[in-house]
Amino acid sequence: MKIYVSIPITGIPLDDAKAHAQSIAERFAAHGHDVITHFDVCPDSNKPYSYCMGRDIEALLGCDAIAIGDEWFKSPGCLLEKAAAEIYGIKIVFESCFSFMDFDTLVYDFIND
Repeated sequence: MKIYVSIPITGIPLDDAKAHAQSIAERFAAHGHDVITHFDVCPDSNKPYSYCMGRDIEALLGCDAIAIGDEWFKSPGCLLEKAAAEIYGIKIVFESCFSFMDFDTLVYDFIND
């Protein structure tokens, strides 16, 4: 699957945001998924916010799933990306639930035998 990583960026030190995105991306890549982050589609941090959000949504619409990082509900960008995923039927997984998820199938298993 191709997975877009959505994390809060505005107001976060850039190196911390990049590390957060990379750590999520690595978890999915280790299971054979193709992963794309904001930093892949908009590497120039000097571009206007609207330009970067447009590129992010464009990238998201080419994906099978979106992995939404912690604290997403505080980020207008994450809220927009989640809404776009809902509108277009893109599978949504949350970092807060990764411990319950099969990373190969992106299916949650909340029942432990």
